[in-house]
Amino acid sequence: MYKALYRQYRPRTFHDLVGQTVIAQTLENALKSQKVGHAYLFAGPRGTGKTSVAKIFAREIEGISADSEQETFTDIIEIDAASNNGVDEIRNLRDAANYAPIECQFKIYIIDEVHMLSTGAFNALLKTIEEPPAQVKFILATTEAQKIPATILSRVQRFDFRRISIDDIVARLEYVLNDQNIAYDPQALKVIANASDGGLRDALSVLDQAVAISKSGKINLDDVFQITGTSRIDQQISFLSHLLTRQTTDSFEDIHTLLLAGKDPIRFAEDLLILLKNLMLLKIAPDLVTENGIDQIKDLSGKYTNTVFEQLIDELSDILAKMKQTTRPELYLEIFAVKVVAKISQTEKQTVSQSQLQVEQEKPIAVQTLQQPKETLPTAQAKAAPSVEETISDPTPPVKEKQAAQAVEQNDANAETDTDAAWLVMKTAVKSELQAAKEAWPDIVGDFDEAVLMLAENAEPVAASQTALIIAFNHPELADAAAQTPDFVDKLSESLQDLLGVDYQLVFISEASWVTLKQTYIARLRGEKVEEQQTKQPSLVVKATAKTAEEVGKTKPIPADTVEANEDIIDKAKKLFGDIVKIEGEDN
Repeated sequence: MYKALYRQYRPRTFHDLVGQTVIAQTLENALKSQKVGHAYLFAGPRGTGKTSVAKIFAREIEGISADSEQETFTDIIEIDAASNNGVDEIRNLRDAANYAPIECQFKIYIIDEVHMLSTGAFNALLKTIEEPPAQVKFILATTEAQKIPATILSRVQRFDFRRISIDDIVARLEYVLNDQNIAYDPQALKVIANASDGGLRDALSVLDQAVAISKSGKINLDDVFQITGTSRIDQQISFLSHLLTRQTTDSFEDIHTLLLAGKDPIRFAEDLLILLKNLMLLKIAPDLVTENGIDQIKDLSGKYTNTVFEQLIDELSDILAKMKQTTRPELYLEIFAVKVVAKISQTEKQTVSQSQLQVEQEKPIAVQTLQQPKETLPTAQAKAAPSVEETISDPTPPVKEKQAAQAVEQNDANAETDTDAAWLVMKTAVKSELQAAKEAWPDIVGDFDEAVLMLAENAEPVAASQTALIIAFNHPELADAAAQTPDFVDKLSESLQDLLGVDYQLVFISEASWVTLKQTYIARLRGEKVEEQQTKQPSLVVKATAKTAEEVGKTKPIPADTVEANEDIIDKAKKLFGDIVKIEGEDN
């Protein structure tokens, strides 16, 4: 009967262990000096040898030869705490521990995944672990030591197993394949080692699959890529290159190609992090980089500074954390592409603007005054030298108005944030306008280029006045990404103008923020008291136009003390939200 490779090559002596030299040496010394403790805890990631070491150590304590073909022993009791985690099971163990061993000198209990025990079970085990019978020893194993009570931790000798290095895993895989007389590509073994995340058992399991899938009888690179979901280095470099050169459409095509090939988007993001790390290391410690495709990596590394790579790592790390918590990780990968391209575009525009401003500031002030009207002077000059009339007529402008005005002057991407913008739309909302926008939305979405289509597909209009439109996005990151993408904002405005004949003021918001704003708005209409922090929603992104400061910046939340009669409240709510408004006590 066939045995999996990780079972065939499970270590039987301390010398067979891979990557845990310090632990093996410490336990061997304890055996030689006959100073074996009564309770041990082996903690560490999966597949690093915890259970194997526990079995080796138990056999060594009992004096059982490593050459013995016997797999189980009466006095070495293995317990899976995941399925035996109750108080009753531990009480039975405690009672059985009082009986003498049958064949050997000691009764040794190996409790795997001990963190799965319930609180009551830990309490039942506590006294026995502290002062066990002379013939009893405990070896506990866990992947989550932080879940074990401190009272247990203080009564055991703890050994922390580390992840096994890539070189050690590759060496072990080579040993196994040579022993099995199977040919292999060395690069394929390195990919397996990278994908195993420091776990030798995982690496051997992948190797088992690679042996099974191979048609030529050789472990090759393509088969390993297919099994692990890992992408080739040239695919990773292509994606990064398209992002850094602002080729959004090509980067989206890279993502879709990977998904169609069955690649895991989370694995791809993790591969990108490793690539970005290596791109940085090439500049400061090139000897540490031993990845495949080193020549291609060097070429990309030489084109950009480490600051660029650091920023990409920060963005990708945030996105990766969210990818692991969603059922659609590929969506966040696309968001990452849009945000990176938008930031690069914004940075380039700011660089150009600063250069132009520097040139203007180097000109004589008298010449500037003669050559261009005051209202078109660069923002920095206008703020530094306000006129006497401006100072007298508006000595202390409201903070909201001042921020909105500055935002319009300083914004180069035609997008800005203003939490009052939605209130203006909601106050003057017209149901027919929203209905028209919803009916036209499928045509608007279909008119977008592939580079920004994802943003439109995950958004919908939720409120509209005769001059403004609120667009809600599925995710907050999408609202931010849309605001930072001039191509999306411009195309959306153009489509709305063509289909509806209105140059809408656009407000971008997440669905969660829209729900909260809607509830707050209705509460204010009813005259209910609303806490101030409830009205401060995450950034609402507004398309900045010449009228933004005047129409949006000055808009204030509707105060509770100016709410009209209940009939007027109902009319306003229905005007904004339509038939979804239900009146308590009203007959259907």
